[in-house]
Amino acid sequence: MNRSVAIHEMSEQLGLTSRTLRHWESEGLFHSERNASSGWRVYDEHALLSIRITAMLRKMDIPIKEIKSVLRADSISELSRVIENKASALKGQREELWLVEKQLTRVLEYLERQSKGNLSLNDILNGTEAVFMSSLTEQHIFKIITLPSMRVAFHIVVDVSPEDKAMEPLMDWLKSENLLGTARLFGGNVKPMPSSAGKAYGYGMCAAIPEGVVVPEPFNEMVLPGGTYAMLESSDDIGGSWKNLMNQLSKSKKYRSDRGRLCLEEHIRNDNPEDSGNLYYLNLLEPVKGK
Repeated sequence: MNRSVAIHEMSEQLGLTSRTLRHWESEGLFHSERNASSGWRVYDEHALLSIRITAMLRKMDIPIKEIKSVLRADSISELSRVIENKASALKGQREELWLVEKQLTRVLEYLERQSKGNLSLNDILNGTEAVFMSSLTEQHIFKIITLPSMRVAFHIVVDVSPEDKAMEPLMDWLKSENLLGTARLFGGNVKPMPSSAGKAYGYGMCAAIPEGVVVPEPFNEMVLPGGTYAMLESSDDIGGSWKNLMNQLSKSKKYRSDRGRLCLEEHIRNDNPEDSGNLYYLNLLEPVKGK
């Protein structure tokens, strides 16, 4: 027998306001019905489960679009994926905050040393700027992140300029399946590798997809193994950015390249492409392991 709960009862049970429940429903996370006699919104068992999942993930600060992916897939693997992504993002933020704290500590140490002198504020400001900029140049440019393993659909094209030809059909399919808003997008060179101008080379584009989604031709599917990567935000000079990343990595005392996994370019959707002319930002990802 199906159980249903009125909106005020659900609010009391989970400590949620009716306004929050209505907002989540307007986002398409679940659906309610109206009780004919009382006029209350009521939720069936499927909606109750969706509300519990949504409430839990919002407490983890996981965005609505990721929660939609979990509810659509209805699988433990997708639930694990979004939580792993959040944990990875927090790890990156923690490392970034540690670097900022290190910079600020050096500036404060400099100011403490100068406080006993008779330097003018202008002289101290000049010195402070120098200390701060030197701390920026001393740190590694890349960040270390962890990617979860992901089921992906991929498309490979060999051409003198294969990137767009590999990407566009896959994007069209994701859009038709209503997956474009939640899929993580990765690209990378495959054999034959780039050699010289005018020669064809391979490029593969892939998108993380939930379990249960059938991958049609001409696409294929595989599992990206995930793991530890050195990440660098690319400039418009992608080749130069890769050289920069590899140069920085060669100087690292803790990490070296892991040739057993593919290097990747994660495509991050640009919400305001008019400002830069680019529909996507690129994060360069080189697989690494400890030395």
